[in-house]
Amino acid sequence: MRGTSDSRIFRSRLAQLIALGGAITTAACTDATAPQQIVAPKAPTLSVGQSAGDELGTLSASLDDMTGWSLASLTDDQGHANIVGILNSLKGHLKSGKIAASQQDLADGRAFLESLSEQKRVETGAVGVTLDLIQATLDKASH
Repeated sequence: MRGTSDSRIFRSRLAQLIALGGAITTAACTDATAPQQIVAPKAPTLSVGQSAGDELGTLSASLDDMTGWSLASLTDDQGHANIVGILNSLKGHLKSGKIAASQQDLADGRAFLESLSEQKRVETGAVGVTLDLIQATLDKASH
């Protein structure tokens, strides 16, 4: 019986690793064959707060791409609607730079993911990884 449990844990960990790799790859993808774009230097008057706001805005714009494919596994219409609502709220709060409201959305998203079965948590692993990425960015922005 222990072999079956170990096998299940291994498959779960493997699926989480694959989801994490997919999320990282999605976030890091760039067109490697395109010529490098010449970027004008940024104005020296930008503050850390503005830079963090830009990073939050970028995360907001990328949120659907980072989580959309992972949400396809949620076949429960109510559950799907719940997490999409939370992510849309998070997207709006990130775009407007509302850190406290974004933190609440992250907590709501994590609570939702915890309410799922282990299999569904693995299948929606990219959402959890994305929430972790956003949390790290918010932590950096608030300091």
